[in-house]
Amino acid sequence: MSDVPAFERAAGEAERAALSSGSLRAMTEQLNGVLARITEAQETVYEGTDDTGTVVVRATGAGRVEDVYLSPQAVRDLDAQALGAACVTAVGDARMRAAQALTATIAEVSGQSAPVDVPAPVPQTYDPAPAAEALRTAARRAR
Repeated sequence: MSDVPAFERAAGEAERAALSSGSLRAMTEQLNGVLARITEAQETVYEGTDDTGTVVVRATGAGRVEDVYLSPQAVRDLDAQALGAACVTAVGDARMRAAQALTATIAEVSGQSAPVDVPAPVPQTYDPAPAAEALRTAARRAR
């Protein structure tokens, strides 16, 4: 995430400027608020579907699949390979919605505009935990 270096720079500037403890406390509270919003977005459940709407997946913002619904039509009309592909598409759609929500949350709290098109996360590498941990580390440094 590109916002992590910005938070680290802000924390470093605060230390160099020897801001008052009240200012540092306010900055820490603001960072904690950002982390709380990101954590909330990661815990929220998002729904995704395949192109036909016959497979529905519910996944958390952290990428954990909570539920998979296969409609009778999907089971009847799709062979095993097509059904698997539909499931992968639905998972990708749910994760895309989660990524868009997380991006919008970060844009809102940072005051920056969100990118117009957020690329779909690659299922094997989609893991927002390192970014959240980097933000927590930056918040601890700001204390």
